[in-house]
Amino acid sequence: MAISPGPSPGRKLAPGHLPSSLVIASLSRALDLAEGEPMGHALRACWLGMQVAKWLELLPQERQDLFYALLLKDVGCSANAYSVTHWFHADDRRTKARLKVADTSGQWRSLVFAIRQTAPAAPITRRMAQMVSVGSRGPGLANELIEVRSQQGAELVRQLGWEEPAAAAVENLDEHWDGGGRPRGLRGDEVPMLSRIALLAQTVEIFWSQGGGRAAEMILRQRRGRWFDPVLVDLMLAHARNGRLWRQLAEIGHPEHVSRLDPEPRDIGPQATDELVRVAEVFAAVVDAKSPWTTNHSTRVAAISRLMAETMRLSPEEQERVGLAGLLHDLGKLAVSNSILDKPGPLVAEEAEEMQRHPALTQQILSPLWTLDDVTEMAASHHERLDGSGYHRNLRGPEMPHGAHILAVADVYEALTAHRPYRRGMEGPEALRVLKREQGTRLAGEPITALEQILAGEPMAELAPSPT
Repeated sequence: MAISPGPSPGRKLAPGHLPSSLVIASLSRALDLAEGEPMGHALRACWLGMQVAKWLELLPQERQDLFYALLLKDVGCSANAYSVTHWFHADDRRTKARLKVADTSGQWRSLVFAIRQTAPAAPITRRMAQMVSVGSRGPGLANELIEVRSQQGAELVRQLGWEEPAAAAVENLDEHWDGGGRPRGLRGDEVPMLSRIALLAQTVEIFWSQGGGRAAEMILRQRRGRWFDPVLVDLMLAHARNGRLWRQLAEIGHPEHVSRLDPEPRDIGPQATDELVRVAEVFAAVVDAKSPWTTNHSTRVAAISRLMAETMRLSPEEQERVGLAGLLHDLGKLAVSNSILDKPGPLVAEEAEEMQRHPALTQQILSPLWTLDDVTEMAASHHERLDGSGYHRNLRGPEMPHGAHILAVADVYEALTAHRPYRRGMEGPEALRVLKREQGTRLAGEPITALEQILAGEPMAELAPSPT
């Protein structure tokens, strides 16, 4: 990755510097949420995979490729979220979490899985109709869902600047040792070694989190030679014999616990804005791809916020920080089911409560990145309002960071001008009129005035209504 090399492990970081490994490890927890896993799943899978790399005595470059592949293994998660909800009429996160560990090799097992997952809360007639629809697609549906996810994940790894072996590890994560995996049915040594390690670490972590060391060892034995390379299984079972491996795994829960495992640590300095923005842009793309109704939302909020900050004569550094917060503000939405995000009608109370959790989750995801505390506060406060009627902390005007007032206006403007499943997007002037009705009461006046000045000037692509 094009990040300036940092000191060796155990070093003391210069003020304002962040290890790139800590940035990716922290953001990996957003991907856990999108996959229906508890926050920290990728951290523990990374730790397990890096133990295997140590036992195999992989070279430093191989270990670094594996390290980032393990943290980013689910970066393609949102590419199929809408399709999973569309076909199964179920919570995409739960369905994807079950798909990760279900043995769907063969048509019979695939059919049983589809029956159990399809429209579980719907009346029987609707369930039957949807099962027929899913069944008409056959095994090709599962291949399609996994292929789009794996290809998008590999492409995003490349965009982050990691070497091709890391991208290949992500792309082939769902291939199995016996050829029964997807999407290409690779067999044995055709599956890249890093993919074999990642699949093993991912699956073992999930069974361990659900049933402890005994469950993890049971799945290793059951799927030895089928899902997993027998050599890797035997290595892990040998090291798990006295239980120490599982005790150590239980201690992994914070991004710092694994960030130090990066074999070639690198730092992002306080002036390396472009590097942070590149990472933020990739994760913004992950968030925005989750629903067809939010395409480019985060990138547009970031662009609009920067324009407003410039018009308000904030310093160039403040403009960049507001833009960075705009890219990251909706990370927590990866935890929201597409059945809610794409709902064509009003949300019931439980659904609204789930939606309103996302700023708190954004704050939790970003909290380990100490040099971005101001960015975190802005991102976490974009739904707060002057009168305290916002969420998630019911902050009032003076309690909100200055940049959060800008983000709040940009977020509402972008949402009003974008199409939603229940309405068409507004034109810019109409959206501005809606904002002005809340100027000085719920939304700050200065950012709205700045937006009005921008709209009155030369038309800018960032402020044009979102495309259909």
